[in-house]
Amino acid sequence: MNYENQKLIISDFLCGSEKSPEDYLIGAELEYFVVDKNSHRSISYYKDNGIKSILKKLVAEGFKPAFENENIIGVSNSDLAVTLEPGAQFEISLNPQKNLKAVEQKFLNFESILKPILEINNQKLFSAGYQPVTKIEDVKIIPKKRYDFMQNYLSKQGNMALNMMKGTASVQVAVDYSSEKDFAEKMRLASRLTPILSAVYDNSGIFEGKPYKNYCLRTKIWNNCDDARCGMIPQVFDADFGYEKYAEYLLDLVPIFIPADGYYLKCEKSFRECFDPPENTTEQLNHMFSMSFPDVRARDYIELRMTDSLPYPLNFAFLELVNELFYNNQVFEEISKMLKNISLNDVNSAKVDAVKFSTSAELGSRAIIDYFREIIDVIGDISSEHFYLNKELAESGILPRNMN
Repeated sequence: MNYENQKLIISDFLCGSEKSPEDYLIGAELEYFVVDKNSHRSISYYKDNGIKSILKKLVAEGFKPAFENENIIGVSNSDLAVTLEPGAQFEISLNPQKNLKAVEQKFLNFESILKPILEINNQKLFSAGYQPVTKIEDVKIIPKKRYDFMQNYLSKQGNMALNMMKGTASVQVAVDYSSEKDFAEKMRLASRLTPILSAVYDNSGIFEGKPYKNYCLRTKIWNNCDDARCGMIPQVFDADFGYEKYAEYLLDLVPIFIPADGYYLKCEKSFRECFDPPENTTEQLNHMFSMSFPDVRARDYIELRMTDSLPYPLNFAFLELVNELFYNNQVFEEISKMLKNISLNDVNSAKVDAVKFSTSAELGSRAIIDYFREIIDVIGDISSEHFYLNKELAESGILPRNMN
């Protein structure tokens, strides 16, 4: 298909996803490891009382199963969906709501169902940016064909790609946008915030059973995965960034595989060479969006993906922070102004330096922790059950990985 038409189709999709501010929702994907309570070893999909068994028990509790061939690979109900990352990490996708309290209640309802199932097996949900004990070569990929293709391709792109697939977990937050201008400004601010949010909420203190002496382990892993589809999207920092430039970014990526009639076909050409609407346009678009893994990405919403998995209620304190940053116009404008001179190079340099120096690393000319403290000051006092936890991080400088 003609390149201009390809870009137009993607741009039209993004434009069609605009919402009026009064219709904004906020959603979250909370990733966890299921581990043995005593050893903290990751629970395999395949073993007795493993992830497969846990999913079946959730079906017995009324959840609807999702299968690939004969293998159960997820469950869902009207509140949420549980899918599995390649190493059997639990991804709890909470349906977007008008307010965070409603999102939180859906999470707590699910936890009340899941926790007794895990207790019987002497297991628990574990929050961290990286799984704590099991060596990555001992983590088996779940039986999902797309992950086999990804493993084969990504392992040739970066030396920590398998650590990313099988060993990382995050908090991901979805925010809406109202126009192309709003889309561009939110993508730009979220990208500039990446080293701040990943460093302040660093929750990766253990690597394969030993204390991790540096910082931002998950950031380091993602920085060594696939330069083309991970990290920053350079076009976001262009003055004329918008729907078309995001489309250009996507069309340059290699899809790795193409879904076709229930099967997967290997594809190492660019999306530009194989994106061929109008046949299966929605399926092709969804695949294109899902095969890009930057710190901030877009589909029918903007997704912030840079933060380690966090324990409850700190994860919801973080969601509250994002809600204020992107849905409070006064806060959004002030923080955008504060960071307006931060360049792509500044962000990439800060991400590298944060691995060595944590929140004392500089973003531009200021320490990351100083930016975060100013962000908290700008937001000010809000009526919230959990937001004080963000303030404690700012005041103490203690990282989540070091909190009791």
